Amino acid sequence: MRRFALYGVCCAVMMFALCGCRMLEWRQVTFYKGLKIREDLLEKNSYNLKYKYGNPMPKVEYITIHNTWNVGPAVNERTYLNNRRDNSYVSYHFAVDESEAIQILPLDVNGWHAGDGQGKGNRASIGIEICRSRCTGKDEQLYRRAEANGVKLAACLLRKFNLPLSALRKHQDWSGKNCPHRILDEKRWESFRRQVGDAMR
Repeated sequence: MRRFALYGVCCAVMMFALCGCRMLEWRQVTFYKGLKIREDLLEKNSYNLKYKYGNPMPKVEYITIHNTWNVGPAVNERTYLNNRRDNSYVSYHFAVDESEAIQILPLDVNGWHAGDGQGKGNRASIGIEICRSRCTGKDEQLYRRAEANGVKLAACLLRKFNLPLSALRKHQDWSGKNCPHRILDEKRWESFRRQVGDAMR
């Protein structure tokens, strides 16, 4: 009987996590409404520490959405950023595709993704890159699924940091750049935003 009771408790805990009812702990692998979120931070070599790891970010105030402008998956984005050597300050916290979200910067360090220098886009927001945004035709669904996972990730982070839906921003809000380009070109930002609100429940 004790074994069955313990099994029942374990199943309940697992279902609670998979349903994404709450985000209390951030682990190396986390699930939110079925989305796998795993940690694979950039290497802390001298180059990355200078150009990619930003300053301490004691307070997260916004979640900023981007599109990658290519067809690659999240793991490619992480590898590319880790190996990039062009003396540019470029980095972001997450890349998300149709299968998973990869965290590549700590959540208490700012990235260089918003194009506003020392403004709040860089210094007080978490950057999410939604991958596969150049996928069309037979690969169209790769992007649609990546975007759906981007909705879940944004909702998860808003809840984690106790932020309202109004804290969800697009790259364009900080620098004027046409990004997230796919969402903006298809005039779906308000739809995306509503979906994030629904996923927060």
